[in-house]
Amino acid sequence: MSETSNRQISSVALVTEQRRRVRDLAGFLKSHKVPTEYNDRTQSFVGRIATQDISQDLDIRFAEFRRNFRLKRVDLRVSEPEEGTGAIVTPWFEYRVTVTHSEEDAGEAVWRQQVTDFRDTEQLFSSAFATVFGNLFDTVEFEPPEPIDMEAFIDSIENREDDDISIEYDRTAVWCQLMTDAVPGQLYVESDRVALVTQQPQLPARLLEAFINFRACLAGIECF
Repeated sequence: MSETSNRQISSVALVTEQRRRVRDLAGFLKSHKVPTEYNDRTQSFVGRIATQDISQDLDIRFAEFRRNFRLKRVDLRVSEPEEGTGAIVTPWFEYRVTVTHSEEDAGEAVWRQQVTDFRDTEQLFSSAFATVFGNLFDTVEFEPPEPIDMEAFIDSIENREDDDISIEYDRTAVWCQLMTDAVPGQLYVESDRVALVTQQPQLPARLLEAFINFRACLAGIECF
């Protein structure tokens, strides 16, 4: 893999998000009430009652990391669940799971799993990594080092007049969505976030390769 590709991968996150009913979280008791609105209090409540669920997930990942990557206890640094978040730091990446209250549906919790902070990109393409995570992730997220000038970015895409890339955007140029037949998935761009989202979860290697290929299609656009 080229040095440029390694640099691109080291700054991304592999992500999946699922929505679950608040009442299905392990810490939800009969005396609890399902929230009817979103606020700081309900966010704290959801994070607190998700502690057991997060702990169970960390237990599973901890065992998988030891078994498949042949890591020792001292190789893994675990952050126990706190305020709806738990994490495991390995020598090559960080695994993080977060449960938050949905702002769109007060009766739901958003379960987010991600792998980020890559320090050895070769491990991401290993059989061990594929065994541990399988077809879990459907999104690659990238936080640009500087805010993207959305108007300039959209104008650059349209000025290329590239029939292989289609673009949609809102009238205030806050976001845009790019699609190309050359790469599966859709690229969502905002000033502080770029995300390649596929219709179906992919093996990590395929997802990362798709992201690299999409960025290659946009080569030469300075604001990206």
